[in-house]
Amino acid sequence: MPLKFSGRASVVGETTYGSSGQPYIYNFENGMGFRVSTKRMYFPDGTEFEGVGIRPDVEVIPTAADIKTGRDPVMEKAVAMAQAK
Repeated sequence: MPLKFSGRASVVGETTYGSSGQPYIYNFENGMGFRVSTKRMYFPDGTEFEGVGIRPDVEVIPTAADIKTGRDPVMEKAVAMAQAK
C-alpha cells in the first residue's frame, strides 16, 4: 500500500483480497474453524482496506494454462515494464 499510494512503484497483477495478514484463527474440535480480521487498515484517504484490497496499476491475470505450464505473466509484465524505463 505505501509504495502504490506514494507513487514510488507500479503494482502489477490482480487486486489483492484486502487482508492485513493478521487474522485471529480459531479451530474447533470437529475440524472446522474460522478466521476473523484483528486489525483495521485504511487507505490514505481514510476509506477501508479490509475486504476491498489494492487494485493494481496494470492488471495481469494468470490463466489456468499459465499455471499449468509454469509461466508467470505477472513477472513477465513487470520485467518488461522495468526494462522499458
